[in-house]
Amino acid sequence: MFLRFFALLAACSMALSVSAQETQAPTPPAAATSLPPVVVETKEAKSKPKASAKKKKSTTSVAVQQPSPAPAAPQPKPTGPGNSSASDKTAYGPVQNYSAKNTATGSKTDTPLNEIPQSVSVVGAEQIRDMGAQTAQEVLRYVPGVVADTYGNDGRTDGGMIRGTEATEYLDGMRRTFGYYVNNYRVDPYFMERLEVLRGPASVLYGQADVGGIVNAVSKRPQTEQGGEITVEYGTFDFKQVKFDMTGPITSDKRWSYRLTGLARDAETQVDYVDDDRLAIAPAITFRPDSNTTITALGHFRQDRAGTISQFLPHVGTIYPNVNGQRISQDRFVGEPGDHYDTDVASGTLLVEHKFSPWLKLNHASRYADVDNDYDAIGSSGYADATEQTIYRYRWVSLANTKTFNQDTNLEAKFSTGDLRHKVLGGVDYTNYDMQLNSGFGSYSNPFNVYHPVYGQPGDLYATSPCGSLDPNDYQVVSSMPLCTHTDQTLQQTGLYVQDQMRLGNWLAVLGARKDWVENTVTGAGTNAISKKDEAISYRAGLMYEFSFGLTPYFSYAESFAAVSDVDRNGNPFDPKQGRTYEVGFKYQPVGANFAINAAIYDMDESNRLVPDPFSIFSQTQIGAVATRGFEFEITGQITKNLKVAGGYAYTDARYDDSMTAVVCADCSDPSNPVYVLVSAAGNQVESIPKHTASLWGVWEFDDPYLKGWSVGAGARYTGTSADVLEQVRVPGVTLFDAMVAYEEEHWRWQISGQNLGDKEVYTTCLQRGDCFIGQARTIITGLTYKY
Repeated sequence: MFLRFFALLAACSMALSVSAQETQAPTPPAAATSLPPVVVETKEAKSKPKASAKKKKSTTSVAVQQPSPAPAAPQPKPTGPGNSSASDKTAYGPVQNYSAKNTATGSKTDTPLNEIPQSVSVVGAEQIRDMGAQTAQEVLRYVPGVVADTYGNDGRTDGGMIRGTEATEYLDGMRRTFGYYVNNYRVDPYFMERLEVLRGPASVLYGQADVGGIVNAVSKRPQTEQGGEITVEYGTFDFKQVKFDMTGPITSDKRWSYRLTGLARDAETQVDYVDDDRLAIAPAITFRPDSNTTITALGHFRQDRAGTISQFLPHVGTIYPNVNGQRISQDRFVGEPGDHYDTDVASGTLLVEHKFSPWLKLNHASRYADVDNDYDAIGSSGYADATEQTIYRYRWVSLANTKTFNQDTNLEAKFSTGDLRHKVLGGVDYTNYDMQLNSGFGSYSNPFNVYHPVYGQPGDLYATSPCGSLDPNDYQVVSSMPLCTHTDQTLQQTGLYVQDQMRLGNWLAVLGARKDWVENTVTGAGTNAISKKDEAISYRAGLMYEFSFGLTPYFSYAESFAAVSDVDRNGNPFDPKQGRTYEVGFKYQPVGANFAINAAIYDMDESNRLVPDPFSIFSQTQIGAVATRGFEFEITGQITKNLKVAGGYAYTDARYDDSMTAVVCADCSDPSNPVYVLVSAAGNQVESIPKHTASLWGVWEFDDPYLKGWSVGAGARYTGTSADVLEQVRVPGVTLFDAMVAYEEEHWRWQISGQNLGDKEVYTTCLQRGDCFIGQARTIITGLTYKY
């Protein structure tokens, strides 16, 4: 029913938009109301006295030289949204042929990628489409330094790691998520123009960012050229999806334009009884009252009805066989039908840009988001007998409502002091995060045969009831799960920042500083509010030099400061996480080419890192520090007129200091009375982080007359060995293969794409606490798109 509804809505909207365009009155050639095209300057021209004009030309011609684009790919230029040939020159528009020119993630200004003294990767909608990616973690699999599948094919969160730390997620330059899956939602890549990864600290610009880096998703925005598409897809695990994207002018003078993007999905997953259904729509409108002002409003409304693909299966039976030589099937569901992870999202974003003059510009962004999460699931808690056939099961229920308001306002000024040119950015941002969480935990009396499952007989449910009246270790039989844990939390953060991007001939430099004030207030059931205030100053500095042949080496130093919205097992708020990174690297774009090669080595330290609490399965704790050293290499873009590629290699050596400990069972001979002890993990590699990762994805577009319009793509991604925190349980390395075949002409595109083509059984992470996470099984999806 939902699929039919969205298909009908898409068809009607497409017809209305085409009809509206046909009935618009044409604009007279010399109409006084027509607007000049908006030009985004990426390099500023400097005014000088006439006497020095000749000198200026000779000294700056190398510095401002732009490479010529490679020849266009031979396939027909497609119709549909997002295909303006000029739009890929901005930080917010489509990325053509995998080769992004500009970014705003690395500087909060529209800046060429090769002028950012830090590692930045951009994955555009074209590459997302080619790979057939349905989630952000699938999008980031070919970005070096990112472990995209840290916690496998989860379904609740993307869970990516950058340089060994949790990726901080942003949307349109404002932080999107806090906490973890109980109060979170996943970004859908179909609604994004691009996903950008800034590796290294970003706190001078964003404040709330881990030392490893951020993932910033850039929403699709209205365009002034009419275009649209509707796609129908079908795939493995009865995956059915309809999606549409349409944009264009509303009025003949193009002052008003719109975009409407929608999606309806009805799908099962690789795990029995776990669905992945979604309804989502994103309306957007832009108003340009004059050539200096742009006002855009973005809406996003979504309903997910899904479950938990992660089943938290034990080490024995997954990476190790049980005593009978058996392994648990990867489609095994250890819960009960009816388990669910449901999410409802409603958000609105306002983006304003106004140029007071050619040298002064105002930028404003704000967003309000309301997210509801309803999580009710059963998981594995270890074997119940010596034959390793049956397991004990626990039940976890949580209801969370999260309201987040972000705003960021800044002024951007361009000016010169002598021969030194400046682009100065100064601004203030504010975040108010409010979360209310009710949760409960219990366990079932009947063991569950994980090899021969029988559902509907969980036995008695034991939990603390009535809430607060019993000893926490004294469980009683309950008829329904009592939600005994109540947490109300408010986090407010205000930041003031300033940045100067400077150029002197071929030398470029970036200097920045920021001051943050944070107040974290937590209230539990029957307790007084606990409030914690913190403040910090963060710095950033970078230096680059542009050579005439396209090479730009750089050095940078940056600091991070990230307030933590979570609390420990006693309900106390955590201290902010802090870090610093030294990075040396280069960016290389050969003159006349449309591809780039980047590389970097870095030295990174982090303090107050969050790790699983050894005394509480659902809580975290903070440790002293993690030291990370690494190297990254990346290549992206159009290598020849037929071939476009994306991939790279990363080496990540991330180790705990002497404060890291873990709990192990010293004597488990009596399951009813195990003896646990603390063991040091000092100097060990951070759990779940492989030292070596590598990937390469490429698409070949044919220009032979008999094959024109056809393209084929293939990719290989290697993830090295990782281990638990004690380096006792090791997950072997694996190489997985992906591929695609497509045919495209002016109005139609057909594609079939596959991931993990060899259908390897993969476990991406096994934690010391006893469970493993399932990787993605072979997934094949085909789709037909009509474009206009």
